[in-house]
Amino acid sequence: MSAETLAAQAATLTSLAGLAIGRPGLPAAYFTLSQYAPRSVSVQLRDPSAVEAWREALGVAPDRVIADRIGVRPSLEFRATACGIDFHVYAAYTPATVPAGGAA
Repeated sequence: MSAETLAAQAATLTSLAGLAIGRPGLPAAYFTLSQYAPRSVSVQLRDPSAVEAWREALGVAPDRVIADRIGVRPSLEFRATACGIDFHVYAAYTPATVPAGGAA
C-alpha cells in the first residue's frame, strides 16, 4: 500500500528527528524513505563503528548484527523495529589492509 501524502511518513521523520535531538553525537547517515513503506527507513553509514553507535542508540542486541557483503565490499548490518519504525541499518566498507609480510 502506498502513502498518498507526506503525512503518512510523519512517524518515520519524527523518529529520525527524535534521534537527532536526543542523540546529537550519533553518526550522520544517508536515509532512504519510500512512499511504499512509509514506516520504514534505510540508514546507510560510513563504517562499522557507526553501525555500532546506531545499534546502541536503537537498543538492538549485539547478536542481531550480521556481517555480510554488498557487492564486493564487506558490510555490517541489522534490521530492527524501534518506536514503531522498521530500520535497516548498514555500512559497506573497505577493510584496512595489512602490508605484505604480516604485522603493521
